[in-house]
Amino acid sequence: MTKKTDNGLIELGHAQAEKHGYYLKVGQPTTIHFLDGKKITGILNAIGPYEVFLQVPTKDDDSMEITIFKHAIKYIN
Repeated sequence: MTKKTDNGLIELGHAQAEKHGYYLKVGQPTTIHFLDGKKITGILNAIGPYEVFLQVPTKDDDSMEITIFKHAIKYIN
C-alpha cells in the first residue's frame, strides 16, 4: 500500500521511497498523450493505481475533472 508523506517521500509499507516521475507534477499543468496520437492538457489532480485524474477547462470558462485510465496513455509531459 502506498501512502503520501509530508516530507516529499512515498511510504511503501515499511520503507520510504523518493517521489519521481509524474508524481512530482501533481497540481501543475500537464499534457497527456494517448496511444492513438491525441493529447489533452489540464492540471494533474491525482494519480491512482490504474488511473490519472485531470482537471480540464470547459467551453463555458468552467472546469471539470476527468479520469484517464493508464492503459490508454503513451506518455506524459
